[in-house]
Amino acid sequence: MAELHDPVNRVPGVGVVRAAALRRRGIQTVEDLLLQLPFRYEDRSKVSSISELIVGESYTFNVEVNRIRRLGYRGRNRVEAVVSDETGELKVVWFRQPYVADAIAKGDSVSVFGKVVEHDGKPQLVNPVLEKGGGLHLGRLVPIYRRIGKLTPGVLRRLIDACIDLVGEIPESLPGLTRRRLQLAGRHEAVVGIHRPTSTADPSVLNAARSPAHQRLVCEEFLSLQTVLQLQRTQEKNELLGPEMIFDEASVAAILEVLPFRLTPGQDAALWTILADMKSRVPMHRLLQGDVGCGKTAVAGGALLAAATAGYQAALMVPTELLARQHSRWLAPWVASRGVNMECLTGTTSSGSKQQILDGLVDGDIKILVGTHALLEPEVLFSKLGLAVIDEQHRFGVRQRASLREKGRADHHQCPHLLVMTATPIPRTLELTVYGDLDVCTIGDMPPGRQPVVSQVVPVANWSRVVEMLVETVHRGEQAYVVAPRIKEGDDELSAAVQLQAELQRQLSGVRIGLLHGRQPQDERSSTMESFRAGQIDVLASTTVIEVGVDVTNATLMVIGHAERFGLAQLHQLRGRVGRGSAQATCVFLAHEPLSKNAQSRLEAVQSTTDGFELAEKDLSLRGPGELLGTRQAGVAGLRVGDLFRDHEWLEVTCKEARRLVMAEDDESVEYCQRIRRYWRRRFAMTQTG
Repeated sequence: MAELHDPVNRVPGVGVVRAAALRRRGIQTVEDLLLQLPFRYEDRSKVSSISELIVGESYTFNVEVNRIRRLGYRGRNRVEAVVSDETGELKVVWFRQPYVADAIAKGDSVSVFGKVVEHDGKPQLVNPVLEKGGGLHLGRLVPIYRRIGKLTPGVLRRLIDACIDLVGEIPESLPGLTRRRLQLAGRHEAVVGIHRPTSTADPSVLNAARSPAHQRLVCEEFLSLQTVLQLQRTQEKNELLGPEMIFDEASVAAILEVLPFRLTPGQDAALWTILADMKSRVPMHRLLQGDVGCGKTAVAGGALLAAATAGYQAALMVPTELLARQHSRWLAPWVASRGVNMECLTGTTSSGSKQQILDGLVDGDIKILVGTHALLEPEVLFSKLGLAVIDEQHRFGVRQRASLREKGRADHHQCPHLLVMTATPIPRTLELTVYGDLDVCTIGDMPPGRQPVVSQVVPVANWSRVVEMLVETVHRGEQAYVVAPRIKEGDDELSAAVQLQAELQRQLSGVRIGLLHGRQPQDERSSTMESFRAGQIDVLASTTVIEVGVDVTNATLMVIGHAERFGLAQLHQLRGRVGRGSAQATCVFLAHEPLSKNAQSRLEAVQSTTDGFELAEKDLSLRGPGELLGTRQAGVAGLRVGDLFRDHEWLEVTCKEARRLVMAEDDESVEYCQRIRRYWRRRFAMTQTG
């Protein structure tokens, strides 16, 4: 017998090589192997007669081997056999499986399963599943596993089946009250039911992962994740103190009246929610989300100034130097009007200026610091950091977020308020899971006067029409972006942008063409953007370096080359670079045909709506959570059983149940919470070392 936490090499058939292959996939224990679920099921229970076969269909046959031989170079290329039942004969061929000739002999009774194909006008089976005297691979509803390295679905089926026998009775992991409340199957019943489905099980239900066994394990995994998130939040609220900031409505109103515009109702509500958090001794841990162009920077600016007004320092960290300088430039007049000292720190800040900034932070003279990853350098120290704001948070990992926050912890029990922002709307399913340690507020409206961007998918064959649109835009006194992506991994992004600029210069006589890419020196990039912002460049040929934060109100046309290669979130972000003023803007998605089904779906979705929240849900359904999370998932191990889109109805349920379990005082709930905390610590440690 084996315990669930035993190493996977305890399972019969798992030697050194196989154990290494499994570990590379994150399968380290017996339990990990048991939770390697099938991705589909095949009904191989019905045995057919050879006389019944139809070319193109799949069958299970119980047959006798009449002849078998090796053919090809050194007898290793293929194995051919003739098999029969009482109704007829059938030729069977196995390619690159020489061991089959040693496994069976003339006169053996065997079972085979596969698709019947036609060859030289006659039916035959090619590479069928072969079983001799067993019922693991044939004669039932058979689970099909994803290949792991050289471990085939058949090998995995044998290993997992042996694993079930080795463990015996799988112990229950959920509190009894939770099981009864949520009406869940037992854990042993669920695990066995998934790997050894009964003959009465519905294959369509199994394939949709909607069986009671699947639902039990999905719920178990979601509840585990929700519980650890609730435990983290509870611990922070109970053990850490945030800075108690004192400011009244009059002081906030004085801050806001300096703005050249009025906040929208959505901005106003978000700001007051954040300010209420900042007044509390419980450290704020909040996510501010909103669609591209909704005005999150103004809300963040109000929070930064409120912190400074209350006598604290505040930091704003952004992913690029371009964005850092843009935020600094936008905030400067507002901050100066309040008599607050603000500086900008990036990787290219001169050593002399950097030292002045470091000194100003330590003595408290600098109240607001805007910068890039440079804020995380060890020498950057604050005297009284009360608020940390992170923009475009999906570009940062959880450790980077924690590092910035640590700079404000004067002692073990003090912790600055944290505000993270994103212009990539987060699907509700992700809010409840990987972002479950954050309170979320949403800006749901846009500044007045903004018009929805007109979106067009244009085949590359119609490039001449795009050129006409560029000319028309420039003649109106407006500006345009043209984005050149890398065509494939390893391609030189610079070359693509340079070639694009040359092509535009050739076709757009008299039009001022600029070039922007990530490999330019920072000073050159800043100079180019300043020229574009000042109207000295008409059309900017760029890489995706403009995806985040670039704000030029006179830019009304965006052309995205090879749009089919981008995800929905990135397409939406790029589109959001135009339409920032009152003039009508257009975004052209230049598509290179033929399009894959997935690419077609993405382009249809982004053309049909400018609602970032709707697109976020669509993106989740198309790509899954992994790509959407980016570095955010660095602190949360990926789900192994549940699917955030498919199983979304369990998220609300398990979120409520997790809150109940964390607050409960009965022994079973307390023991569960302690066990879950230990489990996720181990799992997190594995993600850091793996």
